[in-house]
Amino acid sequence: MKLNTLRQALTVCVIAAAAFTSMAASAVPLFTFTEAGGFVKNPANTAIHYGVNTAGNTTGSNGTLGVNPTSTDTYHDISWGVGNGAGSSSSGMNLQTFGGALGTSWTTMSRLSHFNNVINDAISWTNQTILDRFMITDSNGGASVVLDNTNPVEIAFTETPNTTPCPVPNPNGSICDDSYAVKIEALKSVTFTANDNTTWIVDFMLGNFVNAMFVGPNLVYTAEGVTSSVDVLVSVRQVPEPATLFLMGLGLLGFGIAGRRKSV
Repeated sequence: MKLNTLRQALTVCVIAAAAFTSMAASAVPLFTFTEAGGFVKNPANTAIHYGVNTAGNTTGSNGTLGVNPTSTDTYHDISWGVGNGAGSSSSGMNLQTFGGALGTSWTTMSRLSHFNNVINDAISWTNQTILDRFMITDSNGGASVVLDNTNPVEIAFTETPNTTPCPVPNPNGSICDDSYAVKIEALKSVTFTANDNTTWIVDFMLGNFVNAMFVGPNLVYTAEGVTSSVDVLVSVRQVPEPATLFLMGLGLLGFGIAGRRKSV
């Protein structure tokens, strides 16, 4: 009797595992992503030069991203201040965007670089919007856009005096670290539906800090006199379907029965 029960339990496990494997082996969504974005001009930030890099070269607008407000241009480059010494540059930021394959591993969708040159004026600014348009295409069953998400991210920048003692925490140890605040809540996860009607979640986070450190809840500190960068990373994960959860539970039940019978 015990042997028959054990066999039945093992059979349940095998059937559940086979069904789960069959579901996993079915056509899998083939996701790719594109990202476009830039700084939105804020007339109140009179110290910022939009579409001008730190060398004083005009890089111009990179368009409206094809989203509302359609009259709003965005810029990859902004700069401010006048550098110290002959031939020195102003400080500034550049937003670089990426695209490519998208899966469960984290990949870079955008990179914010800060060219933190020593400048004469302690210029700070607030209420600066970075507007981004993030799109996911599913190529399984014919390419189609399954997510088109436009998101404004607010940042505010603080230029510190370049003399000691530096304001704490000064985590990079330069003289002195500058900082900018990012509204992290703008990086909230988004749910979408693939071509096969499965439900997925796309997640975002900050990472790949170079000459920069994140100090919660929302501050990024960048070292003075060098170029720093921070990436926005993206990945996707599938929401388990009810049938999948049932099969997983059935399999665990079978293993549990088998374990109890073996111990008797």
